[in-house]
Amino acid sequence: MNLPDAENPSALPGPQLHRALIALMLGVLLAALDGTIVAVALPTISGDLGHVEDTHWVITAYLMTATAATLLYGRASDIYGRKPMFIGAVGTFLLGSALCAAANGMGTLAAARAVQGLGGGGLLSIALAVIADLVPARSRAAYQGLFGAVFGLAGLLGPLIGGLVVDHASWRWLFVVNLPLGLIVLGLAVTTLPPSTRRPGHLDPLSGLLLAGAVGFFLCWTSRGQETSYGRTGTWALLVVAVLLAIAFVITQRTATAPVLPLRLFASRGFSAVCVVAFCGGVSLFAAILFVPLFLQLVQDRSATVAGEMLCAMTAGLLVSSVGVGRMVSRTGRHRTPPVVGTTLIALGIAGLSRVHDGTSAGLTMLVLVVLGLGLGMVSPILVTVAQSSVPPGDLGVATASVSFFRNLGGTVGSAVGVAVLTHVLGDRAGSTDLDPTRLRLLPDQVAALPPATRLAFLDAFADAARTVFTFALPVAVVAIVAAALIPQPPRARRQPDSADVASAADPDAVRS
Repeated sequence: MNLPDAENPSALPGPQLHRALIALMLGVLLAALDGTIVAVALPTISGDLGHVEDTHWVITAYLMTATAATLLYGRASDIYGRKPMFIGAVGTFLLGSALCAAANGMGTLAAARAVQGLGGGGLLSIALAVIADLVPARSRAAYQGLFGAVFGLAGLLGPLIGGLVVDHASWRWLFVVNLPLGLIVLGLAVTTLPPSTRRPGHLDPLSGLLLAGAVGFFLCWTSRGQETSYGRTGTWALLVVAVLLAIAFVITQRTATAPVLPLRLFASRGFSAVCVVAFCGGVSLFAAILFVPLFLQLVQDRSATVAGEMLCAMTAGLLVSSVGVGRMVSRTGRHRTPPVVGTTLIALGIAGLSRVHDGTSAGLTMLVLVVLGLGLGMVSPILVTVAQSSVPPGDLGVATASVSFFRNLGGTVGSAVGVAVLTHVLGDRAGSTDLDPTRLRLLPDQVAALPPATRLAFLDAFADAARTVFTFALPVAVVAIVAAALIPQPPRARRQPDSADVASAADPDAVRS
């Protein structure tokens, strides 16, 4: 794809642009693979390091720092430039990977994962912001669709690579393999990304601390709640602290000279609608998808391998729609239809999951998962494009990061509420299973070891609970459809892109609408 300089002053010559894209996509692949690989290896890691009850911190510590760091990276890249922040994110991720490989206990591994999250939180958001700097507005959707495909590819390769490494080598190699790939990303980033321009301003440290604290206490609440069924006063105190810190964060954004998340951005209907879609999509999708692998293995009695192959159907749908829709939007300039259709497909997929049962065929189940994947692929890259088109150029980085932030926050909320609903329904049925649902890890081998009568009763209760979770996610997905319908068609689609881009370059304070 040719990118004449007249259309975008920051555009690079073709070969250098392609090398820069490789660096950015490898960086995103680095972070995306890490999540799926580590999830596969958790049982092995906990068996080696002990302290099984602390295993969830390996995931929670990463999410805590990555979610909080996403917005900080977005604003920092607007002020200090994309190149140094991307290089810093890759370097921090590699440091965390090395510390993970050397960890000698669950506590040190969780701390190392927190460091890794500090780097991983910036890789995707900065990469997409760099694309907006380098690529004309009309072509961004096509490139951002490729990054969606990278996530889909990670979903396919992650479990495979993780399983092979765990079966044939030490789990520590899961983190060691990040190092050579990361060094390649660093080398390409240093040599191919254009020099960064520093803008006036500085990060507000108080905003960063409040945001990190709010996210951290919220994730602690979700983790603790999953262990205690959200039934203890101390558990809810964590949520109260998180809410108070979040309120304080919002207040500081009104007075800070360089806010991490400028509240004025929400005056744009496009930006506000995108944030709602990202949050609701995260809630509904994660609440549903979190339980699909267990549902396939426990309720439909499929092996882990078969369940993984069936989930590949969802990934295939994501790959096809992400690339295809991105190219279509780049040709037509119309951003509004794909999010509406995509969120509708997500809602249909979740509705289908709520009707799946133990007798549903593999083909029909996979069809439902394909619909989910198609919807996800149609939504994600377009949300970033709309967010970038709805803010001033000086806020492009934080707008890009906001999409990831609200999607991750929604996913955390969806996971927490989903587990709470599941535990509540199982608790109502606990008398028939003779089990305490808060103490059962819901692993297929544990369920298989139960006495026959207890196992059948539990599986029946779990099927009802999982369908209840899917039903809960459906109205949230409908809210996402409504919000997607409120996304305005960017005026850029109705005028010559050259003049729009040139006007934006000439007036850096002009708001793109």
